[in-house]
Amino acid sequence: MSVELELGERGMAKPAARLADRPGSMFQIGQAFFGPSRTKEQIDALQEYYRYYIEELQLLQKGISAQSWQGQSLAAQSYEDIFHIVTVLRNNRDCKRPKLRAMLALTLHPTNSQGLNWSINLAIRLWLMINVQDPKFEGLRYEATCVDWDDQTTLRAFIESLFPKSQWKITAQTSRLGSSFTAAFMHRVCGLKIKWTTSIHDHLRLDRRRKTLMVFPYKCHLHASIESRGEDEENMKSIIPLNILKETISSLDLLFPFWDAETVALLKKEKQTFHEYGPFEDIRTLTLVDFETWRDRLLELHEEIFQSPPVSWAQLWRDRRNPQQFWTFWVAMMILLLTVFSTVATIIQAWASVEALTYVS
Repeated sequence: MSVELELGERGMAKPAARLADRPGSMFQIGQAFFGPSRTKEQIDALQEYYRYYIEELQLLQKGISAQSWQGQSLAAQSYEDIFHIVTVLRNNRDCKRPKLRAMLALTLHPTNSQGLNWSINLAIRLWLMINVQDPKFEGLRYEATCVDWDDQTTLRAFIESLFPKSQWKITAQTSRLGSSFTAAFMHRVCGLKIKWTTSIHDHLRLDRRRKTLMVFPYKCHLHASIESRGEDEENMKSIIPLNILKETISSLDLLFPFWDAETVALLKKEKQTFHEYGPFEDIRTLTLVDFETWRDRLLELHEEIFQSPPVSWAQLWRDRRNPQQFWTFWVAMMILLLTVFSTVATIIQAWASVEALTYVS
């Protein structure tokens, strides 16, 4: 079902209500965030992203009381203001936040710097899908880790700090992954749980204790961000580095291959459809060398979950990672059971013989 974003009148409502009731059209949002050359097909492909966009605006009116709403103190009062903030951030990505606040204050006329900071955070969340948020509101999205941007770091440096390059140096031979390295397999055999996140910097974050993997499923947003880099204007390019966008898509294709029936069944149960969104690579990458940013998290997933032994008899029966070990174990189990049965039968036979002799005597 399409997500329809209707335009309304500005009215005299509070900023949060104006933003939620008048968020802008799908076409306006697509062009403002991903470039003016977006086609109707490209706009329609962003349905899941638009749902996130609306949810984020609705969260501005969440809290114990209206006075505690984040939206009450926003400097941005309309979707045009959000688009303007994104334009200023995009064109001045090497500036620190105080300078950006000064630029924005000329047009937004805020009452305080807090309202500007919260408006900048909202614009980044809507534009880049990174949960930049004042710690005061970190509980609004339980599925995303809150990150705070300070006044000492440029926007470009802040974004890049969220995606550090891997520290592990491995060879192509040691980085090879098995063909069964999929989220569906680890869910079925290793007890892995999937938690869907709305913030790209949380992608592939593993909770070892709960055996829960966070996955960023908004492939449509990733493709749109990549396509925006093809715009004629240099400043239309996404501030998230291109290799991170491409690696995130590759990691989704690695863990959720669209042709795998088990994966399709899992995603259908989870009500996810991103695996249907192409284009797809001809060959699914199975080596960690291809990942500079997500390598450490994939390696942790491989060592902590994929290589961990099954924790139940059902998982043990489904485990086919090592066929020789699988059959050796079950043959040994059969021999053990036969030995037990044989021992029990011998004991019963001996007991019956003693009983017979006693009876004869």
